[in-house]
Formats: sequence, C-alpha cells, structure tokens
Amino acid sequence: MAGLIPSEIIAAVLSGTDIVDLIGGYLPLTRAGRSFKALCPFHSEKTPSFTVNPDRQIFHCFGCSEGGDAARFLMRREGFSFPEAIEFLAQRAGISLPRRRGGGREQEDGRLRLYEVQRAAAEYFRQSLQGNEGEGARAALAGRGILPETVERFQLGYAPDAWEGLVRFLTQRGFPPRLMEVGGLVIPRPGGKGHYDRFRDRLIIPIQDPAGKVLGFGGRALGVQEPKYLNSPETPLYRKGHQLFGLPVAARALREKGQAILVEGYFDCIALQQAGISEAVAVLGTALTREQVLLLRRYVEHVTLVFDPDRAGLQAAWRGLELVMEVGLGASIVALPEGTDPDGFIRKEGTEPFRVLLASAQDLVDFVLGQGTRSSGVEGAARVADRVLAVLARLPDGIRRTRYVQKLAERLGVPEQAVLADLARLTLSRPPRPEPGGAVLPPRPPVAPEEKLLLQLLLLFPVFRERVRGEAPAVQSEATRSILEVLAGPEGREEATLARALAHHPREDVRHLASELLVSDPGALPEPGRMLEDCIERLRKRAERPRLKELQREIAEAEERGDWEAVSRLQTECQERARRAG
Repeated sequence: MAGLIPSEIIAAVLSGTDIVDLIGGYLPLTRAGRSFKALCPFHSEKTPSFTVNPDRQIFHCFGCSEGGDAARFLMRREGFSFPEAIEFLAQRAGISLPRRRGGGREQEDGRLRLYEVQRAAAEYFRQSLQGNEGEGARAALAGRGILPETVERFQLGYAPDAWEGLVRFLTQRGFPPRLMEVGGLVIPRPGGKGHYDRFRDRLIIPIQDPAGKVLGFGGRALGVQEPKYLNSPETPLYRKGHQLFGLPVAARALREKGQAILVEGYFDCIALQQAGISEAVAVLGTALTREQVLLLRRYVEHVTLVFDPDRAGLQAAWRGLELVMEVGLGASIVALPEGTDPDGFIRKEGTEPFRVLLASAQDLVDFVLGQGTRSSGVEGAARVADRVLAVLARLPDGIRRTRYVQKLAERLGVPEQAVLADLARLTLSRPPRPEPGGAVLPPRPPVAPEEKLLLQLLLLFPVFRERVRGEAPAVQSEATRSILEVLAGPEGREEATLARALAHHPREDVRHLASELLVSDPGALPEPGRMLEDCIERLRKRAERPRLKELQREIAEAEERGDWEAVSRLQTECQERARRAG
C-alpha cells in the first residue's frame, strides 16, 4: 500500500503537519527553550525526557531513545502502519490521497479504519439524537439539566430502539460488517446470519483518547433494560481501564491548574464540567486503575477523588488514594453526603456548595482517621497507623512522606520516632513495585564520541555534508556508517527526504541515534567548522591505530625469520603511519 502514495504527496503531508500540535493532542507539552518537553508516552518516567523540536519537526525521548517524525509518532503511539499514519495525517491536513486499491485485510480492519468506523458511528448517534426518534433522549437530557452546548461539547448521541439502524448506516458508508464487529459496534446474530446493533434505545456517550479520537461508547439505558450502563467491549482501540472520560475536554484546565477532580461516572463528570469545574474527569464507571493514574500524572500533580459515600464507594476511594499516592501524586478525598453523587449534588445544591466540599477535602491521614473513629484504645490506634503506614511505605522518601509521618504521630499522640520505626520496618519488607513499561531496555551498540559529534555536525549543518560526501571518514559503528550512507545518497540532498529516510530507517539503532542528534540545539556547538575539522582529524588518527598494531606484529615476524628487507620496508611504513596518527 505504501507504493500507492507518491513520495511528493508524503512530503506534502509531513510538511503540512505541525508535530507540536499533533503530539500536543496526546501529551501536555511544556516549552523548554526552543523545544517542548513531556513525560514519555512510551515508557514510565517521573522526570520529563520526551522532547519535541518544532524547527526540525522531530521528537526524541532521552529515556527510552524512541524518536522520529510525526508519522513515526503515530506508528508508535497508535500502532499504525506507515501508509495508515500518512493517511491519518493527510485527513488531518485536508490533503487528498490517491484512492487505495486492494489492501486486503489491512485495509478492511486496520487501526485507521477502526477509527473511521467509530467516527462514523458517533455521527450516526448524534444525528439520531437531533432527529424525531431522539425526542425522548433529548427530554431525558433536559431532565438531567444537561444544556444543548454541553451535549455538543461532549458529542452526546442517541441509539434508536432499532435492531439494525447503525448496521444499515455504516453499510451505506462502505464499512464491512467484520469491521463493525471488530470495533464493538454490532453483534453477530446466532447462526451467523447478519449482525444487529449493540446499543439500542440508549443515550450514547463517546469515549475518546487524549487527542479526541473516538475509541468506543458508553450507553445509558432510557427504558428498563439492563444493564443501566453498557460500554463498548475491549477492541484494538479501546482497552478498559486505560482511558479517562472527559480528558480531551479537561486537558487544558488540568495543565493550568495542576490538579484533577476524579469522579466515578459519565454524568458526574459532565455535570461538574457544565458547572464550571473544568478539571473534572471520570474513571469510566470502573475501578480506578494504575494505567489511568499514570495517564493523569502526565497532566497534574494532585488528584482529588470524589466517590459515593456507601461502603463500595469508600473502598474504591481508599484503593484510589493508594494508587494515586504510589505514583508520586498528591491526593485528597471528598466525602459526599449520604445518598448523593456529584451529578445529583450539583443539580440539587448547586456549584458553590460543591466547591465548599472540594475545599474541605481530606488527605490520607484525616481520611483514615475518620474511617477509624469506631476503633478505640491502643489496638484501634495501631490499626489506623498500620493502614496509613502501608501507603507511606510505597512512597519515595521526601517532604510529602515526612509531613504525613509528622501528622500521623501528632494525631495519634505518639512519638514521631515510633512511627518512623514502624515505617522503616514496612519499607524494608516491601519489594519495590515496577511501573508498567519500566523494563530495562537492551543496550545499544556504543557509538564513539567522535563519531557521534561528526554525525551531529553533519545533520545540524547541511553546509558541511559535501566535506565528507566524496570521502567519508573511517568509522567503527554500524549505525554511524548507515547514517553516513544516507547522507551521501540522494536522500541526503534535501532536508525533508533526509529526515524521512532516517525516521523510518529499517535499523532501530539508526532511528534512535538520528532523532537524538536532530533534536539537539545547534547553538550548543560553538565554532562548528573547527569542531568538524578536529573531529575528522581524530577519526583519521584513530583509523591508523589498528594498522600500526598489525605492522608491529609483522616486523617481529620478519625479524624472527631474518627477512631484513621486509623489516626495513615495514619499519618505514610504521614510521609514516605513526606520524599521521600523531
């Protein structure tokens, strides 16, 4: 399929893509000089090492070495093939591509096609909500106090009470039944005779990724059907527990405020957002997962959990508190009045009373002590302390941990040293918990500093490339040699083709090395011309060393057999090479 997209169109698509804007839809980028930084989406880290260079339209992570252009980011982040990534970027940029022919299974149910069918389904649900058949759904939304602008903001829809409405709509759009099934939109009939709609007579809430692409749907029953809430099944796009509802809407507020208000349900989040609490997101009606907390950590430093006050809600709040603190975020909990949820509270009491609740959020110690008020005496205090310490033992030693220890000791009326002793015992007995994606990467073949500097100068300063195009310096690293070959070839004569050739080079170590060097700042290399000459001279001297060792061995062998003519000739060559090696 790659051959169906002409090279000049690929170049136009990539040049028409702002990589900062693209990646900024997935990650909260922060400016750092001329570049932007974020926590890497491809491995777990606590200090941002993921860098985006807008001048060269390239990204690189100094933690896991992943890097490349906009298409490479989508291939890595979305699992796209190269043609799918180019097609996605072309749609985004409004560029028409040649009509695809063939393509087989990749074309039928590739990830890009799955995004397309989800987007088409969302269109169908939105049209249905606005049509005559959506009158009851519109009334239900109005009854919940959901305003038309909020409906539009969250792209809410309605699935009509019909068995094949969506099937017919998608079929008319050219989507095959197998794609609808893989996307979790339809269910095969018993006996294999056709398909029927998964969602029927339900309010539809699109589930989106951080960039706003529809991954699946949640459906709220309007009648008596069970379950009350029905979500899309797991698909190649949608994995339960890996997304947060409302994140695309809340992303800007999360970045600006540095904190999140985390609730349980779709309409809890929608009600808070409509009330102006713009940092609200929801856990998609499931138990909070570590993956969701790690996703939040890319945006905020503090999370306030708001859960129902029943036993199940309090257990979920406690588990959420542990997860949030384990990944290094600040955490607090809001206890709602009995029998209420955020949606109902906002509708009944209004926004300001809810903000008062938020202002009274409890931290770890206050929450656990509050839950342990039924306990009394020494045994009760010990149980409370153990529960708090079990969480503190997972935290890195630091200011936050120290403050919790001080507060716990003060509230329990025990010496701080006693709390520290118990904490030390728990910390030593608990093995460190690895974070997802934190596996040790296999080491890459080393690249000598002089070779790395040579490549950096040639990549950042095109004027130097003719200097080595005719006669490349002798190098040892295969990765260096591969990049020099690209620079010497036709791809190296234009910046756009060079960047593409390196970003999509078949060798992973070449891609990683090239993105690391391209993302760097040329201003950090003073007097680049002199540095290039010095670098080439060092490489030339280094190239002489293996032959010098070989000559010394040959001279010894010639002396041993008494071949003095060979000794004289070899010594002359040895002296000349030693002079050149400096």
